[in-house]
Formats: sequence, C-alpha cells, structure tokens
Amino acid sequence: MNQMIEDYFLIMRIKRGDTDAFEVLVDKYYDQIFAYCLRRTFGNRSLAGDLTQDIFLKVIGAIQKYRYKGKFYNYLYTIAVNHCNSYIRKKQLEQVQLNENFLTNQAESIEESLFKKEESQLIQEALNQLPDPQREAIILRYYQNLKIADIAKVTGVGVATAQSRIHQALQKLARWLDKEEFDND
Repeated sequence: MNQMIEDYFLIMRIKRGDTDAFEVLVDKYYDQIFAYCLRRTFGNRSLAGDLTQDIFLKVIGAIQKYRYKGKFYNYLYTIAVNHCNSYIRKKQLEQVQLNENFLTNQAESIEESLFKKEESQLIQEALNQLPDPQREAIILRYYQNLKIADIAKVTGVGVATAQSRIHQALQKLARWLDKEEFDND
C-alpha cells in the first residue's frame, strides 16, 4: 500500500481512539525521528531519546487538529525540526562524539566498516562546525533522505534557500574534509 494512503488510514484510526494505530505510526517513524534528533544533539543518545519522545507526544496531542495535506512525514519532520530548534535555542549542548557504531551498516565487511567508522567521525566533526541551518539541511537530505522540496517545507524556507544551504554546506564540508585529510597525511 502507498505510504501516504497507509498513513492516512492510520491517522483516521488514531482520531477514532485506536491506540494500536498510534503504536504502528510510532514504530513506523521512530527510528527516523530518533536518528534526526541524534544528529541534531551531536550524538547524545539520551537527549535524542527524550526529544523523540517529546515529538511523538506533541504529535498525539495535535493529531485531532491534523488535516491530512500531503505527506504525513513532512508534518512529523516539521514538528521534529521545530522542537529540536526550540530545545537547542534554550539549552547549551555539549558536543558529544557521535557513536560510530550507529552509522555502521552491519552488512558491510569489517574492513569497510573500520574505514566507514573513521570517515564518519571526520564527517561528524565537520558537520558540527556548520551553522545550524546548513547542518540541518544536510542531515535532512543525506541522512534522512528527504527531497529538497520536502526540506524546504519542513524548515519553512523556499526551495532555492534549501538548495543554497545544502550547496554551501557541501562546499564547506569538502574544504574541511580536504584540509583534514591533508593534515593527517
């Protein structure tokens, strides 16, 4: 079944008080929202878990008012982006190194896995240096696989601005990673 139709029926069931449907919805999107929060909190798993829980509580609190327009995950990511931004504005985050095991695909060979761990640590350090709007755009595009139009909608900017943020962030990342590679040789 098409994801949009599946989400529509789940939301209709939730609105009628079906708690099992909400569990299905949470199970469907929890890992994606947690991964987004984890990157926004510089790898702090505990904080990412708390933020993810808060996001789903906000969703269930607002579900009766929700009007199904487009993709539900855009609505969900909008709440996630706004909640994380709000939290980050209020709190000073300690930069915690991202748990490299989180990024490792279990199907990869050990050699590829070790290379990816080292590479992902460098990438995370470079990501941490980006301004928040650019880091957010990169995370949504390359780690959450959102389309640029969806990123624009979720972050409340135009498509051109979303593209520009991604383009500028990629240029900065390339410069920082090239410099880091040169410094390590």
